[in-house]
Amino acid sequence: MTYEASSAPQSIGGVLDDWLRLFSASFNRCWVLALIAVAAGSLLVFAVHPALPPLNASLWQHRLQLWSLLNGPQNALATLVLALIQLAITGALFATQNGVMRSQSLSTNEALSTGARRLPRLVLGFILQALIMLAIMIPAIILGIIAAVMVKSHSPALRHDGLLILLGVVLSLAVITAVIYVGVRLMLWQAAIFAEDDGAAAALGRSWRLVRGNWWRVTVILFVADVVIAVLGFVVPWALSAALGLFTIHAAQLSDFSAHLRVAQVISQATHLLTLPLTSAIMLVVFRDLTLRREGGDLAARTEALGAR
Repeated sequence: MTYEASSAPQSIGGVLDDWLRLFSASFNRCWVLALIAVAAGSLLVFAVHPALPPLNASLWQHRLQLWSLLNGPQNALATLVLALIQLAITGALFATQNGVMRSQSLSTNEALSTGARRLPRLVLGFILQALIMLAIMIPAIILGIIAAVMVKSHSPALRHDGLLILLGVVLSLAVITAVIYVGVRLMLWQAAIFAEDDGAAAALGRSWRLVRGNWWRVTVILFVADVVIAVLGFVVPWALSAALGLFTIHAAQLSDFSAHLRVAQVISQATHLLTLPLTSAIMLVVFRDLTLRREGGDLAARTEALGAR
């Protein structure tokens, strides 16, 4: 399937249609990259072999030990390695699909090389984004601590004061709203790195400017895309795992629990064949649409200014 990038801004439905067309047109080049991410994730899943507790251990003891092992240093390192590999693969997918949008053909090696070269920008971008979100939440955390101290300093009868409870609810809603708003404004920074070769900070700024005035539009588009991706990435694999009986482990089958959990994780990893290319494609399509809207608005303003002279 060939892909022709739109030369004009589109409706919300048009952007979503463009998203699926880009995914379809680029999938024959992206599936190998996504398969590398799936293979890496599956390898790391099976590389971790939690030790089983004694045979007379309860199911609760087994699960508690398994939880501690899955969150231990070894698995934290494995998770970090997997995150970096998948981030580099994500970069390669962005590079490949951006090439398709520009009618350019990148080989798998070229895409991987581009993703690896820009991996430091991606890592820095996520760090900066996390710091921005943390800066939003810190004032609320401080105010929450102050409110808790104030409540504790009063008599027990005043600890459930309705005004303080209302203040806590309003503060929580304000923080959630601010995080969602800023998150959407910064959502397109990865696309900016590959579409315009921006650095991490410049890409965040570019995303912030592009989404300005189009926040609700971007939110609706990304919400619809996220629902599709969530169904493929979470609902389908866990429903399939449940249908296969991977979660119906009884006390007499403790020895199978770890193996069943790993199989369920591999099934979840396999969905990355679809979800990773879909995620990068929606970012690039929305980024292009907003760029056309911004440039079209600038062109109209310049034309109007020239006509007024």
